[in-house]
Amino acid sequence: MISRLLSNPTIGRTIFGVMKSRVFKPYSISIEAALEEQERMLSRKFSRMEGTIIGSKIGVRRRMKLEELPVTDYSFYEGFFRNCPPNAFMYPIDEYERVRTSGISGSEKWFMIPRLSFVKCLKTGLATLMAMFHDGEKITFNYGDIIFVNVAPRPFSGGYVLSNLEPETYGIIRLVPNINLRFKDKVKFFIRNHKKVDGAVMLASTLISCVMHEIEGRAKLKGLLTLDSQIAEMYRDEIEDFTGIPARTIYATTETLNCTVPSVQHTLGFFFDWRRGIFEFLPVEKEIDREVTSENLVPLNEVKVGEAYRPVFTSLEGEMTRYVINDSLLCVAKGDDILGTDFPIFRFHSRLETTISLQNFTRISEEELLVSLKHSDVRFVDFTARVEVENGLECLAIYLEHTGNMSVEEIKGYIHNHLYETDKDYRDLVEFFDYVPIRIRFVKKGAFSRYMEKKGTSWGKVERINMEEEVFRKIIADG
Repeated sequence: MISRLLSNPTIGRTIFGVMKSRVFKPYSISIEAALEEQERMLSRKFSRMEGTIIGSKIGVRRRMKLEELPVTDYSFYEGFFRNCPPNAFMYPIDEYERVRTSGISGSEKWFMIPRLSFVKCLKTGLATLMAMFHDGEKITFNYGDIIFVNVAPRPFSGGYVLSNLEPETYGIIRLVPNINLRFKDKVKFFIRNHKKVDGAVMLASTLISCVMHEIEGRAKLKGLLTLDSQIAEMYRDEIEDFTGIPARTIYATTETLNCTVPSVQHTLGFFFDWRRGIFEFLPVEKEIDREVTSENLVPLNEVKVGEAYRPVFTSLEGEMTRYVINDSLLCVAKGDDILGTDFPIFRFHSRLETTISLQNFTRISEEELLVSLKHSDVRFVDFTARVEVENGLECLAIYLEHTGNMSVEEIKGYIHNHLYETDKDYRDLVEFFDYVPIRIRFVKKGAFSRYMEKKGTSWGKVERINMEEEVFRKIIADG
């Protein structure tokens, strides 16, 4: 019924005008009022969750406080999500979608996400759309505008979100192209049709490495949402010059779906939609590995500007409760004056896993790199690996003290071939972006031993993944 009304241009434009005028009102309330409403929503969830297997394992009881529950991670839910035992979940199993993401070392991680979460996500999606098309003074999105979207289809979460979005927004939004097209074909579609497109949702790396050099002149857009904010920040001026607008971004994970709204005032910042879940925060302190417990978690209304935090998520629709996420977010401001909210503004800061993420397609661990090097008979003293960006694409740069006779290109080829054969997500990355993401850099003989000598500890270890920048620079300079 709603879709039919919205698809009628006369009625649809009227309804859409009302939606635009109200879209940011939920975020104009105080944080304290939002937290109180969240408590009522959480109470309803706990009433439904009490008595389920997952609820009993966590210790859920109706009318209890969130602070009384332990923190959890994927290892707690994995068995339930993979095997789906009877009475484990709040809803019948047929009311869930099975969603996939990539885990450590290319292993698959599967989640059971209630369909209700995808429906609720549409409210956040509408606010995201309007912020994406905000020029600082007004929302520039018009009824029937065309949006290019390049995200992965099912069983990835983006595919599920879009499958729920299209029927509800028929007439208001025209999404192109078909989500099931191959990545390359979607990029070609944008290159051929960019003059007909009003807005775009894509990786900044795609724009930099695959699009800009293929289009003569500029691709003028009214809205741009980039899903890799760190690269968007690195190429901010080039992107704004090419599209005529600043890029916006969101924070979204498979666990949370899209749970944030882009900030208009603070470039590449975002704030949490309090209707999507409860977020608590663990301060990230460089010198201290802090255990995630109730005692050291900070609520949303107590985060401080300039500090980085690890988010802990409690879904208001699904089973995930006090779920620790392996990312850190930097609080950059208190509020967005343009959108009229005093909710804290964050930017993505870093991943906290002992892995390297490439383009959000694959995560490669230290162990996986060691196996690849040994499998390829590469002789080395030690190495450290990090992400570097070339032509807008993330590359895995391995700084290696090599003791054999292989060339840089030979080692690169061996590691690439091994990962391509053994890591499905790495293979997907290579095929989607059509590049070899491995880079080998030789350091001089003795570089790592001199580093260990200077470290002055019996149990010293080279940080093989994401070494601190200051230490890394010393190794390169001293090597």
